[in-house]
Amino acid sequence: MGVVHGLERDSVMEHKAAIDRHLDAKGIPVLHTAVFWGERSEIKPSEISPEVYEKWLEDVKSAPTLP
Repeated sequence: MGVVHGLERDSVMEHKAAIDRHLDAKGIPVLHTAVFWGERSEIKPSEISPEVYEKWLEDVKSAPTLP
């Protein structure tokens, strides 16, 4: 899930695009995304496959850490 707040639509959309690219690069498919505008700029949560997330989480847990 990701939420972005911002004052300018273009910068929020650029940030959303960066998040989408990162998820794609990690092999995490985005099944749904929505952008809502109100008193503040925000992107509501995107849905990702629970199975893909679980695999990613296991990979992160087993990744080496810096000393």
